[in-house]
Parts: sequence; C-alpha cells; structure tokens
Amino acid sequence: MSDDKTLTIDAYPWAQPTEEQKRYFDSLSPSEQRAMLEDAIERGLASGISKRSVADIISAAKADIENEEKV
Repeated sequence: MSDDKTLTIDAYPWAQPTEEQKRYFDSLSPSEQRAMLEDAIERGLASGISKRSVADIISAAKADIENEEKV
C-alpha cells in the first residue's frame, strides 16, 4: 500500500499573482507547478536577507504588477 498523498495548497510563485498568472499556473501539471514553486523558493533563499520591510516588498511587487498591466 502506498503512503503517497497529494496535498493541494493555494500557492503561487508570485507575491501578488495576476488573474492571468493564476490561470497559467493552474493549467500546469502538478510536477510543473512544483518545479516553479521550488525555483521561486530557491531564488528567494539565494537572494539573502533583505533590509526592506515586508510592507516595502509587497508595495514594490504591486507596483511591478501595475506596470505589467499597463504594457
């Protein structure tokens, strides 16, 4: 008997994903989603400790999204 279980977590590799990003990510296979999340985590760990506050990081991410939507 296998002990493998599937756990679904509402998580995306972006801080504030757009609806388009959510649709894209949701269309991927579980292994592709896992790979994207692992890559985002690895990049985050490799980036080191930030001197910015969480609020500053979220504000910057929102500004990035707004700029992407204007393009």
